[in-house]
Amino acid sequence: MARLSPLIRGLARSTLLVIAAAAVLAAGGARLYWVWSRDARPELDGELRLPGLAAPALVRRDGLGVPHIQAQSVPDAIRVQGYVTAQDRLWQMDLLRRRALGELSEAFGEGALRADEEVRNLGLAAAARSSLPRLPADLRLLVEAYAEGVTAFIESHRDGLPVEFRLLRYSPRAWTAEDTLATGKLLALDLASGWESEAFRAVVADRLPAEVQDLLFPSTFPDDHILVGRDGPAPSAPAPTATEVTKGSNNWVLSGAHTATGKPLLANDPHLNLGVPSIWTAVHLTAADLDVAGVTMPGVPGVILGRNRHVAWGATNVHDDCAGLYVEEFDPAHPDRYRAGEGWETVAVRHEPIRVRTGLLRSAWHTVDYVVRATRHGPLVAVRGRLYALRWTSLDDTPDLPAFFLMDQAAGWEEFREALRLFAGPSQNFVYADEAGHIAWYSAGRVPLRRSGDGSRPYRGATAEGDWVGFVPFDELPHVLDPPNGLVVTANSRTTGTDYRYRISRGGIPPWRTATLFADLEQRDGWTADDMVRLQGERLSIPHRDLARALLEAAGRHRGDPVWDDAMLELSGWDGRLEPDSRAGALAITAFLALGDRVIGPRVRGLPEAESLRHRTAAIDRLVRERPAGWLPAGKADWDAVLRDAWQDAGSLLGRRLGRERSRWSCGALNRLVVHHPLALAFSAFGRIFDPPVTGVGGASTTPDVFQLTPGGGIEAPSMRFVADLADPDDTRLVNFMGQSGQPSSPHYDDQFWPWVRVESRRLPFTAEAVASETRHTLRLVP
Repeated sequence: MARLSPLIRGLARSTLLVIAAAAVLAAGGARLYWVWSRDARPELDGELRLPGLAAPALVRRDGLGVPHIQAQSVPDAIRVQGYVTAQDRLWQMDLLRRRALGELSEAFGEGALRADEEVRNLGLAAAARSSLPRLPADLRLLVEAYAEGVTAFIESHRDGLPVEFRLLRYSPRAWTAEDTLATGKLLALDLASGWESEAFRAVVADRLPAEVQDLLFPSTFPDDHILVGRDGPAPSAPAPTATEVTKGSNNWVLSGAHTATGKPLLANDPHLNLGVPSIWTAVHLTAADLDVAGVTMPGVPGVILGRNRHVAWGATNVHDDCAGLYVEEFDPAHPDRYRAGEGWETVAVRHEPIRVRTGLLRSAWHTVDYVVRATRHGPLVAVRGRLYALRWTSLDDTPDLPAFFLMDQAAGWEEFREALRLFAGPSQNFVYADEAGHIAWYSAGRVPLRRSGDGSRPYRGATAEGDWVGFVPFDELPHVLDPPNGLVVTANSRTTGTDYRYRISRGGIPPWRTATLFADLEQRDGWTADDMVRLQGERLSIPHRDLARALLEAAGRHRGDPVWDDAMLELSGWDGRLEPDSRAGALAITAFLALGDRVIGPRVRGLPEAESLRHRTAAIDRLVRERPAGWLPAGKADWDAVLRDAWQDAGSLLGRRLGRERSRWSCGALNRLVVHHPLALAFSAFGRIFDPPVTGVGGASTTPDVFQLTPGGGIEAPSMRFVADLADPDDTRLVNFMGQSGQPSSPHYDDQFWPWVRVESRRLPFTAEAVASETRHTLRLVP
């Protein structure tokens, strides 16, 4: 998405946060902070009482602070998980649920009201409430046990809450099962951007000539790696996507035929907007019929991505078509009436009282009566300056948690496949491996079937053309079990051929990460877990490499020209990798964008999305590869002249941005990793306490090791990196952004930051022997 993540958006300009920060700093800031921080450190050793347990349980924390929970029953393990997650991440959990329920203003004041109105309008809380009764009784018991574990920590630590609560002078309420379901839907919101694409088409695409649309919005690519079906003739009309800044991820799985051990290897690194603390928390749960380790969101029980004794799995975003926009026709004489067929219906109105904090020292509130309006299609939402009705699968009453609980306990492919049947989306590319040697991929989620059309543009709400008439049958969703080549890679690009009967993905995501990973993995056999970790750090950028090759070829034709000789000097020997210290990479990145400015810029001038349109990577890459005569800028005789101008522009741009001294030019100087805690977003002085160091990194949106600055001010990059070796559960690798704890005074707040930057691996102990060997703290919880 081209904006700050919904997981943190809404706090950056909160007036109350600024006032709170100033008040604390004026009161002696740092010393008071450290006193409060010591008070909030959780008990990691000894014995504590946890109400509701059926039997005593153990929490062993390893050298990275990851809790390994051993309980007699699954409900007890989940209850303990709620307790220990609150130990590490309570303020983040409260922040996430407030964002999901539209209750940020109650704690943070007027500056958060717009964010609250956004989710109240969508109805995430209502969707969570309606999905709770749909949980099977045994799974609802687990969700409630988790909530009771969180609440037990809150109630027993009112005098030692995390420092953020004390700085902002408010306390969390008890946790509920609805809070968990709403927090899960917040991740769905973070992954779903489909309706923005539809609005983009309505606002921008139709204003562009056909030849411009053809260049800017390809739906197929020469490097596509199809997993299901075949490609026939190219689609007659492109289906443009709003932006290339989309939630992505990498995952892949190798069969034992390609590994050193003869057993499969699986890797996954989800790309999300980075935040402090990390959006993921690691856990290992052991009980009768359960032994699973991996990551989940704070506030969500179980494991979302990880492995158990028998199977491992990972996921990437499909960018499916799980939402639809409708242009309603309102009655000018009666604005609350809208046309439905030949008649009229009345807009449904729901009042949402939002408590807004107005006082800091005396804790006062006032209530805003926010009015939500909805048609038969869904809530009315403003997107790109226009009003639409929205239908989205995640607003239905189908919960996702049952799927993950069943994945956590799956013993083989058939059980895992049945778990995916319950996954409600947004659609994910799940890759799978098991100890028996099987590997698989399933594109799982609820993909709507429409009465007509493909859903790529908003429908007229008055007609039935855009009505949903069902969902793609689960058994017909794209999937592969044990492919002959022993290899599956998904990195958000197209996975189905043009002959596939359903429209699963919105398309348009270029395949460069996928192609790079395929090329690397197909080179040889004998892969190890260490090799998988190194591959997660791959920074080859195919488009920038291709531009460098084009520049070098042109430089060879124009020897003696100082500009071309400079290009030859700088780019000779460069392998196309955007490493942090690469000057050639920085020049290639900047020349690539300059080429878009010179060639595409004049064609899209005046459009509301002109900046993103002229920098669309797929379009610039096609210009480099094909050099179409019809796209030569006015006054240019050939493409060598255009490339020369782009190279000169790159030097000038880097000089203005980084200084004239070329030794300062590098990818790391362009890619500044600047990530803020929500409090530091509001008041920069808190950055010294809460924020990680600023550093330069490599990569781009086109490299497997992704680094992408989003127009909304965020950074999209691997939120964690996971590798599972099915030959050895103790060779599981997991590196989280930042660390396990959300408490800045904890040694595990940022102890994984530099390993993450350097793409290093850390082992996650799994067997009883390994856990015992790596244990640094042991906490016994009793009924």
